Amino acid sequence: MFKKMLTIKNVNKGYCISSSQLTFQSGKEVVQYDMVGKKESHSSTLMYDFKKFEMKGNVLVGVSTSECVFFDTQLISVEAIAIEAPVCDFSLYNDRLIVVRTDYDYSFFLSKQGIKDIFLGDIIWEAGFGENIKVESNIAFTVSLKGVARRDLEHGEVKWSVDVASESFLPELIGVSNGIVIFSFAGINKAIAFDVETGKIKWEIKTLGGGLSIDEKKGLLHKFMVNYAVYDVLNGGLKDRYQDDAYFKEVGIESLRSNYAIAGGHIITTDRKEGVVGAFNTATHKFDGVH
Repeated sequence: MFKKMLTIKNVNKGYCISSSQLTFQSGKEVVQYDMVGKKESHSSTLMYDFKKFEMKGNVLVGVSTSECVFFDTQLISVEAIAIEAPVCDFSLYNDRLIVVRTDYDYSFFLSKQGIKDIFLGDIIWEAGFGENIKVESNIAFTVSLKGVARRDLEHGEVKWSVDVASESFLPELIGVSNGIVIFSFAGINKAIAFDVETGKIKWEIKTLGGGLSIDEKKGLLHKFMVNYAVYDVLNGGLKDRYQDDAYFKEVGIESLRSNYAIAGGHIITTDRKEGVVGAFNTATHKFDGVH
């Protein structure tokens, strides 16, 4: 049974959890909170609007729209590097690479993205107009209305590409697991799995675009959009399904999206309309605690 243990207010979306330490920005303060001791560990006042925090070994990195700031264990800023390009993805890959926008075609309303080395200050490669760069497990992909491709993260060379027309919706990268990369295609209501190395289609399933998440440890693809289903990552086979609109309505968690976390045998999710959070037991198909 899940019980509410702690409430921390004013946590921004770019928070980071490492061990028992929660790092977040509240106003102009960067705060590190000990969730076990239930007290603030450190804080620092900085004039940045951080969108994401990441732990890189013992170094905390905060990424804003224009800078990467590196902190020591006392939350003291030890280095700040200007990015000087609109950031498209606030994650830092290989400890130095970030996805930025490099150009924009105002005639066709298409942007161009590239990979920037923040320490060199250089754009090391660019995708084409209308191609968005997505990175998972330090593997780079590009998605466009024409389809998907795998790219070399360091140099940008195309390793493989597959044409999949998805109408006016860009493919969404769901994740990488067991040598397979999964994308959802909202325009055609499909999830398609590709071999990471070759681009060969391994399987595809009919499904709405949202609510998909990979449990890499168990090799499962969860689907939680109002109702629940789970598939085998390797072959796309349906492992379990639960549909009960009345139960979810009674609990008060109906408007489920891709806003959940997988924790062991539970899915932790919220309802955007009611402001509640619950732990859905994937074995019993019931919520073990709702707050």
